[in-house]
Amino acid sequence: MGWCARADALFNASGMHVLEAAPDELGRLVVTIESDAGVGGCPSCGVVAVGHGRRVHEAADAPCFGAVTVIRWRKRVWRCLEPACPVVTFSEQHELIAPRAKLTARAIGWATDALAHDDTTVSALARHLGVDWHTLWDAIELDATRRLTDPARLKGVSVLGVDEHI
Repeated sequence: MGWCARADALFNASGMHVLEAAPDELGRLVVTIESDAGVGGCPSCGVVAVGHGRRVHEAADAPCFGAVTVIRWRKRVWRCLEPACPVVTFSEQHELIAPRAKLTARAIGWATDALAHDDTTVSALARHLGVDWHTLWDAIELDATRRLTDPARLKGVSVLGVDEHI
């Protein structure tokens, strides 16, 4: 399978390439991706590792073209050749999908923004993402807490006002 620059531009994740995008039997848009070819260094000892196959990591992404969207990342698995290293195999990582995550960072940001700015509910957002309420809420809670505790969020604000509604 080859990479398509136009599909990659639509997908908009640095270092990731779209291999395929097609609806599945549930009507979800399934986008299969892989990362750039590259060399993997062992996270423990730094020795250049060798490829050890791939595993598929599925995660819900922000809705695309009105459809529930699932990312299938063909994640590389690497094997460390250093006999003294405690790490035998490890997987590549990317900021789009955290290890063992059920949601992409883009889906979490989309949902947190929608909850903050739109008249919606976690249940409605979970439906749009095709995930369970608890799965989404756990991710939103972490993201919202991170955003709210960032001191830079109030940069440039000189006066806070209160809006009253009765």
